[in-house]
Amino acid sequence: MVAYQGRRVLVTGGTGLIGSRLAERLALEGKAQVRALVHTWSKAAWVSRADVQLVQGDIRDPAAMAEALQGCDVVFHCAAARGGWPLCRATNVEGTRTVLEAAAKSGTARVVHLSCAAVHGPLFAEGADETAPLMRSGIPYIDTKIESEELVRHFSASHGLPATIVRPAPVWGPCSPGFTVMPVRQMQLGRWSLVDGGHGICNAVYIDHLVDALLLAGEREEALGETFLVADDYGITWGEFFEHYRRMVNTGPLPSVRSESPVARALRRPIRAIDWLLGPGPRMPEYEPAPLLVRGARSGLMRLRARLTRHAPFSDWDLDLYSKQGRLNIAKARTLLDYKPRLSLDEAMRATEAWLHDQHLL
Repeated sequence: MVAYQGRRVLVTGGTGLIGSRLAERLALEGKAQVRALVHTWSKAAWVSRADVQLVQGDIRDPAAMAEALQGCDVVFHCAAARGGWPLCRATNVEGTRTVLEAAAKSGTARVVHLSCAAVHGPLFAEGADETAPLMRSGIPYIDTKIESEELVRHFSASHGLPATIVRPAPVWGPCSPGFTVMPVRQMQLGRWSLVDGGHGICNAVYIDHLVDALLLAGEREEALGETFLVADDYGITWGEFFEHYRRMVNTGPLPSVRSESPVARALRRPIRAIDWLLGPGPRMPEYEPAPLLVRGARSGLMRLRARLTRHAPFSDWDLDLYSKQGRLNIAKARTLLDYKPRLSLDEAMRATEAWLHDQHLL
C-alpha cells in the first residue's frame, strides 16, 4: 500500500459495499488522501468512520465530477445502480461517461472501472477467462455494465485515458447484502435451498480480496488498458460455501431444488414475458409522465412477478449461477497484478461470522 501514501484518490460509490471498504482501506492502510463521492448522506455512516473526505455529488453531473476529481491521481469508479432500465442507463452508462470525460479533461487521473463477471452471462465454460464473449442478458444492471465497459475502452483508445477494468465474481463477506446477509437471513427463516444439491462450482470473491485486486489495478503499470476477472479461486462447490453459513445459523440440512424442475420450467415463460414488458423501450414507460393506467399496469405486473417467483424461488439466472458454471480462470490477475487471495476460506468465513455477530445478525 506504499504506492498510495500521500496520493489523492477519488472513490465513486463511496457508500456502497465495495466503495466504502475500498475508501476505508485506502485511508487506514494506504495513508492516501481519500475523497469519497456520496450521493445520499444518510448512507454515509459506515464510510465516515475512516479519515475520508466526503463529497456530495452525482456522477451524472459534469460540474460535480470535475470538482470531485480536482487534484486526484486515481479514480476508482465503483458507483452503479440496480433497478429498471432508465435508472441503470442513466447511472451506469451516462454516469460512467461523465466520470470518464472528467478524468480525461483532468489530464492526470488514472481510472479503475468496476464492472462484474456477470457480463459474460451466467454460464461460464470451464476455465473461462477475460476473452470469453460478453453476453447481453436482458437484465438492466448487467447489460448497462457491458455498455459502460465499451465506454471505458473507447475513452482509453480515443483520449489516451489510462484505465483498467475489473470484473469481480459475486462479492461476499462483511456487509454483502446478496451473498452473505440475505442467505443467512433466509436460512434463519427456513427458506434457503441449494440448487441441484449444491454441486455447482462456486465462483465468488471475498470483499477484501476484491479490494486487494482493485488496489493492485490502480498502481501497477501492467494493468493499464487491461481487463481482469477476480475471484477467490478456492475450487469449492456452492454446497461447500453455504455449509459454512448453515453451521453459523445452526440449522438442519439445507433442502435442494432442481435447476430443471417442472415448476421452474412452467413458470419461466410467464416470468420472461413480464420481464420483456417491464424492459427497455416504449412498451411500459417507467417515469412519471406515463399515464396513470400504464403505471398501474406496471405495478400489477411487478406484483404478479413477485408471486410467481415465490413458487420458483430462483430465477433462470440464479439456477444457472448455482448449477452450471465452470471455474473461472484468474491467471491474468495472478500474473499481471500479482493478485493472490490472502485468506483461506475458513479464515474469511470466520471474519464474516464475527461481523455477523457484531451486527446482531447471528
